[in-house]
Amino acid sequence: MKRIFKYIPIAALLFAFGCEEEGRVDFIDKSGDAPAQIENVVITPVAGGGVVGYSIPKDENFAYVKAVYEAPAGVRREAKSSKYANQLILEGFGDTLVHNISFYSVGKNTKESKPLNIDFKPLKAPIFNAYDSLKVNAIFGGVELKYKNPTQSNLIIELYVDSLESGNWEFVERYYTKQNEGRLVARGLQSKEMNFGVLIKDPFGNKTETLSKALKPLFEIEIPKTKFKDLKLPNDSPWLRSKNPITHLWDNKSDDKNNFWASDQGKTEFPKWISIDFGDKYILSRMKQWMRKGYEYNSWFPVQWEVYGSNDPNPDGSWDSWTFIHEFGAPEKPSGLPMFQKTAGDEEFARKGLDYEFENIQSEGYRYYRIRWNESNNSSNMVLIAEMTFFGQYAE
Repeated sequence: MKRIFKYIPIAALLFAFGCEEEGRVDFIDKSGDAPAQIENVVITPVAGGGVVGYSIPKDENFAYVKAVYEAPAGVRREAKSSKYANQLILEGFGDTLVHNISFYSVGKNTKESKPLNIDFKPLKAPIFNAYDSLKVNAIFGGVELKYKNPTQSNLIIELYVDSLESGNWEFVERYYTKQNEGRLVARGLQSKEMNFGVLIKDPFGNKTETLSKALKPLFEIEIPKTKFKDLKLPNDSPWLRSKNPITHLWDNKSDDKNNFWASDQGKTEFPKWISIDFGDKYILSRMKQWMRKGYEYNSWFPVQWEVYGSNDPNPDGSWDSWTFIHEFGAPEKPSGLPMFQKTAGDEEFARKGLDYEFENIQSEGYRYYRIRWNESNNSSNMVLIAEMTFFGQYAE
């Protein structure tokens, strides 16, 4: 018997294995019937859509459920759910009118059941809730947009300006966000009264009306860095290394990943601080900071820090000659994700520089400013910044 099996022809072996392989292929009867329709369908309206619950038919041929509808009007959309789920999501509606939804059971043989047609009314779309909450105000060098987005839906907020009051809107900025509430700013605008327009869109093609408001941005200048110097007080924090000097903070090279300033790493505990001579007296309105390019939101960036001013700093570096001006916290991201998580949109946002506004106008101007960092987003007791730019007014 052993000798017989030893000399079985190869062709026979191939035939045997071929039969075994073919036995694992599912046979789909293309001539079979379409599966039964789903039952007990309930559509719960939500903002801009609906959540559909249903009972799956007891049909071996059933593969999945498909819903077909129009949203926005004239655009055909589909939503699908597998045989293992009894729920699907309808989205993209830009009104609260009655909409007809056609549900199909689709079989393994790709045949569809007859449509089950059900009407429902979606709730107000998220863009309109955000629009109702929208506030547009003048700020230093530009305008701010404040909004609420309780459903944390994807919003596209666009800002326009009619600077000549001609009725022709010029595009200024576009913001992508899904934060539950936020503040967006546009800077670099003239300090004159202009008409500003804001509208909100969603990824499905719906959009709001344009909110129009006449505003005059508050006057500010970008403070020139040509006179900036390191004050070098004796208790200022040491640098990490000589090839990244403090002057990198004001050399306008934020797009170079190797051009940054960093404090020492672990030699001293927080807080850490530096002192800068601006060369002239200024009242600060805001400042921008840049993270190291390519390491946005995960490279020792400050998350809690303070700014102080002085016109006669004590040479020993003591704090009694410095006046507290403002405290700042962690930078916000358009995505709303935690610190070490980010999107491509977050990176693009950071590379424009992060704005920090001094909420209260200083009572007097200062020539010398001290920045004290109390915490960064890393546990190694270090701060790393690529660039800083300050804005405000010359002090009288």
